[in-house]
Amino acid sequence: MTPVLQRVAAIVCALLAASAVYFHLGDALWNDEIYTLEHFVFKGIGTVLTDYHVPNNHILSNAAHWLWVKVTAADGLGILLDHPWRMRLLPLAFSALTVWFVYRAGAHIGAGGVAWLPVVLLLSGVTFQAYAFQIRGYALSMTAAAAVSAFLLQWTAGKPLGRLQHLGLALASAVMLYALPSNLYCWMAAVAGVVLAQALSVRSAGMAPVLPVAGSLLGGGLLAFLCYQPVLGQLLGSAYFAPGASFRADHATQFGLVLSHFISWRWLLVPVCLAGAYWGWLQGSAARRQLTWMVTVLVVPFLLSAMRGDLPPERVFLVLLPVFSLAAAATVHFAATQLPARQAGLAYASLLLYCALSYGLGVQWVRDYLRKGLSQTSHYYPGLNFNYYQHFFDPNAEYDLFRKKFGTDRVLILESSEEHDMPVYLRHKKQAFVPLDSIEAFLNRRQTLYVSSTYAKAFMQEMAKMGPAWRCRYLQNRDRLPQIVVCEPVAGR
Repeated sequence: MTPVLQRVAAIVCALLAASAVYFHLGDALWNDEIYTLEHFVFKGIGTVLTDYHVPNNHILSNAAHWLWVKVTAADGLGILLDHPWRMRLLPLAFSALTVWFVYRAGAHIGAGGVAWLPVVLLLSGVTFQAYAFQIRGYALSMTAAAAVSAFLLQWTAGKPLGRLQHLGLALASAVMLYALPSNLYCWMAAVAGVVLAQALSVRSAGMAPVLPVAGSLLGGGLLAFLCYQPVLGQLLGSAYFAPGASFRADHATQFGLVLSHFISWRWLLVPVCLAGAYWGWLQGSAARRQLTWMVTVLVVPFLLSAMRGDLPPERVFLVLLPVFSLAAAATVHFAATQLPARQAGLAYASLLLYCALSYGLGVQWVRDYLRKGLSQTSHYYPGLNFNYYQHFFDPNAEYDLFRKKFGTDRVLILESSEEHDMPVYLRHKKQAFVPLDSIEAFLNRRQTLYVSSTYAKAFMQEMAKMGPAWRCRYLQNRDRLPQIVVCEPVAGR
């Protein structure tokens, strides 16, 4: 990439990052985040380090969140319900570190400003921005994976690690494991990857050069294992980590789903990356070692999961996203080296434009998909990119409008709500509410119904089946979760 293209890439990255901050830093807290804060972070550091009754306790990130709460004096859930950005600043900091480590890792792929390529590919995908601000362990996991990648791509490029870098590799691998237990798959793949990468040079250098690197990774793993001791019994006995039948069709489906969401509508990259992988393999030892390590890290975690027979949520594999961005950037770079300089520059410029447009298209696609789901009876969306709480989830706006129009003494009926979302918001706002099973009493008494629903359109359809005895309308007509429906009895019906 020419210096001009490098500056353009930096501007594109800055715009993509700024758009993510603008749209998502203030996202309302949702069910899992509220549970994490209520049952772990606000319970204190002792609970965070020793209680693993559910996997919501992403221990290391929750310890960081606990410290953040103390430093920023955000000592109550109510403050964060009203101002969620105060808590999201910490995962934003982790995500900024991820971008920096990805840039550093990209510098070991090739010269000429290649370091910007994986950053562009990371930020222009919908997936990274969907999880970069979450108050859970995914942002920290990606930071650690990006740091591990930076050290190991340097090593696979034939540049030995210094003592401090070995220490950094050990700490990064420990952080990755202690952030989420499921990151064990990625850690094991990283170890396997360095062994396989060194095996390519076994005739000329033997296997001895891999020992210090593998030792650093294993040292980090041992450190994380020691940190898990207070919860090890709970962790091993958890039903959430139980094995199942191996190598089912669902495992192949999950691999394809995660990979397609990592690609994030940038399908034209696929043939370029495949061609680049071929040309990179022909370029020699360093490129082969790097490709071997990255492909191993991307594939082995899915194989280990399939072998064990578990079928975790797709977000468990988010830790692989920095490596995916680096692998895609490396293969694009290897493909570009086959072009004359002027054509390579044009190809890079086209890539920057394509990625920026694909991001905009991807966000629009996600919003359209979610909007269609508002009329359904379930908000389960497959994969990683479709998250209802990022685009239409705004309980503060809906409930504040209701309070403005009707006050807090009108009783809201909660329909299709989870335990740790709408009830928490309503208790914070001191708004009276009852569960859906109380609706029959209101119907029998012919009282006006005020229904807070996650599936307002579906609820309206059910009310329409009751005939003309009720006249229903939305409190407001914007696409929003939740949405309040007001149903008034029709006189004489």
